[in-house]
Amino acid sequence: MTSLFDKLNSFQKRAVETDEKYVALRASVGSGKTTVIVYRVLYLHLIKKVPLNKIMVLTFTNKAAEELKERLKNNIDEEIKYIGTFHSIANRILRENVDLDRYGYTRDFKIITYEEAGEILNNIAKEARLNIKYKSKIQKRIEEFKNGNLLYANMKKEDDIEKLYEEYKRVKKEKNLMDYEDLIINCCDFLNEELDFEYIIVDEFQDTDYMQLNLIEKIAGKRGSIFVVGDPNQTIYSFRTGTKNIFKIFIEKYNAITYDLFINYRSTRTITEAAAALIGEKIYCEKEYGEPIKITSHYDAFNEANYILRRIMELKEKGVYLKDIAVLFRRQVQGELLYDVLSREVECEFIKDAEGEEERINRESVKLLTLHSSKGLEFRYVFIVGVNEGNIPISTKREIEEEELRLFFVGVTRAKEVLEISYIKSPSYFEFKGYKSQYISMLPKNLLLEQDSSSKYTLNEIYDMLRLEKEKKNIEKKVTHKKYGEGLVIYEDDNILKVKFDTYGEKEFLKLFCQGEFI
Repeated sequence: MTSLFDKLNSFQKRAVETDEKYVALRASVGSGKTTVIVYRVLYLHLIKKVPLNKIMVLTFTNKAAEELKERLKNNIDEEIKYIGTFHSIANRILRENVDLDRYGYTRDFKIITYEEAGEILNNIAKEARLNIKYKSKIQKRIEEFKNGNLLYANMKKEDDIEKLYEEYKRVKKEKNLMDYEDLIINCCDFLNEELDFEYIIVDEFQDTDYMQLNLIEKIAGKRGSIFVVGDPNQTIYSFRTGTKNIFKIFIEKYNAITYDLFINYRSTRTITEAAAALIGEKIYCEKEYGEPIKITSHYDAFNEANYILRRIMELKEKGVYLKDIAVLFRRQVQGELLYDVLSREVECEFIKDAEGEEERINRESVKLLTLHSSKGLEFRYVFIVGVNEGNIPISTKREIEEEELRLFFVGVTRAKEVLEISYIKSPSYFEFKGYKSQYISMLPKNLLLEQDSSSKYTLNEIYDMLRLEKEKKNIEKKVTHKKYGEGLVIYEDDNILKVKFDTYGEKEFLKLFCQGEFI
């Protein structure tokens, strides 16, 4: 076992081998966070002789849980049963450790999806003739109500949201249903017995909310040790569930010992230093300096997409795998335009939520992702587009702007070798300003290569250019024909292919019926 733990650096090893009851590990991007979690479990089980059924690991995604299981499987034969997302673990505890009959449920309760929950809420509102404002946001209204907000958006007076919520709870109980939020809430409310876990390890702790922290505390009880891991600089989900400053809350509440991992093993020193400048912290890097970060400006989003496509085609010709390339953006609408342009020439995947999309992520194709969806992924080549003021950051309100900066930091740190950032001068999106984001100005100039693209083409002109270039590339390519043998292409358009054969001379073919193949 000594050689196994020798793979860790001194900072990782100190965290893995700690005997402190409450630990907060602040792991900078690319610093081996997952490695520490794996080795922490191995250390507890193989060195401290803690049975695996007394160790629980909580993650935020199924992908993270499966990766941990796979890496542990390489070192121990026995399976660790309690590795999973907050929702999957809460679901298991409710079915195995709680007397649900006391609370009006049975153990075969059904978990309803977000869409099914919305349908039930709308049906209740309709059948009970409730006065509900912003019906299209009915689930958001319920979430806001749970947080104590009876009014929503521009509402001046209360509606029937409280009645809706109470009736929703009654219907779920009557039909033995729970939504995903119920799994956490009910587990916290219904769990009365002390569970037998000695060590609780929590991944991506920066995205935890109060209810999830409550669940962690319920599972740990008075005896259990809590070891939380994450990067406060990657807190990008406070708009959804995450609680700002959750690390600080945990550390102060439990007087937790803190450890830091700050050596980046993922990116070049160029990218690492640029990322560090964004957050105002020192991040050490194991790798050497790489290519400068290219900053390009374009006339509009169409010309920006055309530039990205040409760069991808250049990389492909140099032998770069498409699956090593990602294009990141702030809004879904940007991804739709990019997909329309890129998919005409290269294989690409528009991935709106990376969770559960492992198969598509691993395909030989360019990945189009929002900055939020890119979290937890890494690519050799990364393009971040539309880095305009008014888009990144989407707002200059202080609290939102702070999270937007962290979001940009997440995007920058997805890149392992090459990073390109672009912005547009004539945006068609209302909120975009026609100049670069303040975040670009925060990057050290010695790490950048700035380039202005003055090209101004319509979308149809871009498509025509791509078609002509493709046809031009085929000129003088060798082709083989079943009847005429080998020849050279001397002319090509949308419908016709002319080939000069060694023995038979020039022949003209309709492309639709041509039986030739390029060599």
